[in-house]
Amino acid sequence: MVGGLILAAALVLVGLATAARQRKALRALADEPFLADADRAYRRGQARRRALTSGLLVLIGGLIAIYYLSGMDARMDAIAARDKTDPDAEPDPRAESDRQFTKQVGFYWIGVMGLVFVAACLAVADFWATRKYWMARYKELKADHETKLQRDLAVYRQQKLNARVPGLKPPTTDDTATDEPPV
Repeated sequence: MVGGLILAAALVLVGLATAARQRKALRALADEPFLADADRAYRRGQARRRALTSGLLVLIGGLIAIYYLSGMDARMDAIAARDKTDPDAEPDPRAESDRQFTKQVGFYWIGVMGLVFVAACLAVADFWATRKYWMARYKELKADHETKLQRDLAVYRQQKLNARVPGLKPPTTDDTATDEPPV
């Protein structure tokens, strides 16, 4: 019981901390005036996905805590102990209500596990969205790099052609020139 309550408390605390962090990220995003639309959409979607996941963590932690604090766990232990005591004894009139309660607890945990599945699906969706975003940025960088390489190659070829033609001087290089503007 104590382990379950510690797990529930940890899930609630992690969920609340993550939700607060995502709320702060959304506020910072609203304050950022010079951000590309694709970057803004990605960050907004990321914060929303993570806030929803943190809400699910809080809900899952709360449901686990309710299971232990409401006495469901103790009643399930009592049902199991009662069934093991004397298998040859006459049927207990509480057996039908125990079966109903056991089914309810089973459906309760199926619901909790369903929420865990949804949280895992949201984590996978966040991973894929992040991967898609960064692959797009990588392709942009790669295309930019390729363009610069093609430009440098064209300049190099032109210099080689100029060196072959007699009478043309290669372009002079000024060692004192810098890319920085004069002060």
